[in-house]
Amino acid sequence: MSWSNEIKARIRRRYAQLAGAARDDRGGADRMRQHGYPEAVLQRVPPELAAGYSGCGFPLAGISFAGVRCAVDLGCGAGLDAWWMAAQLPGDGAVVALDMTTAMLRLLRLERAQSTLTSGAIFPVAGDLERIPLAARCVDLVMANASFNLAVDKGAAFREAFRLLRPGGRLAARDLVLGEPLPREVLEDPLADVTSLGGVVPEVELRRVIEDAGFDDVRIADHRPFS
Repeated sequence: MSWSNEIKARIRRRYAQLAGAARDDRGGADRMRQHGYPEAVLQRVPPELAAGYSGCGFPLAGISFAGVRCAVDLGCGAGLDAWWMAAQLPGDGAVVALDMTTAMLRLLRLERAQSTLTSGAIFPVAGDLERIPLAARCVDLVMANASFNLAVDKGAAFREAFRLLRPGGRLAARDLVLGEPLPREVLEDPLADVTSLGGVVPEVELRRVIEDAGFDDVRIADHRPFS
């Protein structure tokens, strides 16, 4: 197995374990609140999805959904951000929730079938950020929450995100940037490869990768410390 495939296999195993633990975890809403999620979102998202929260903040703050008919949540996890987005789109709108951990997608499918908290059309899809199984120019908004730093090849992941967007489409992502060197205990921790810490890069490098993928008007803002 190649190094890239080994890292991805580790990521799947870790998030499958998190999906299993989510069934007994009711602290997700508190973590979301601490990371800046508004109460309107917390009231709309089912507790079972909030329990699977593993992001690094609210990626849709200040995002207008005007003109958005189709969106995609890359690395959706349990799909709580996709759930919120689907409720913001028009009646014929749709959200594709993509993740490479099927156990996480199973949480979303189960909740979609059983929940009394209605949302819009959500389509869970298993796939890799670096090779997304969707047609080019098929969405108006690409969203990602603590996902791109899990990509082994960030350039490929951002190029795929750009490929999905129709002309005038937008990318809204929330992720970590490196402000200072990571401590040795993190660098030497094999689990760092399966968390966003393992793939975190300085902001100047992140901007370069995004622009090289084809994006313009790149804005990196709302910096907050993250433990």
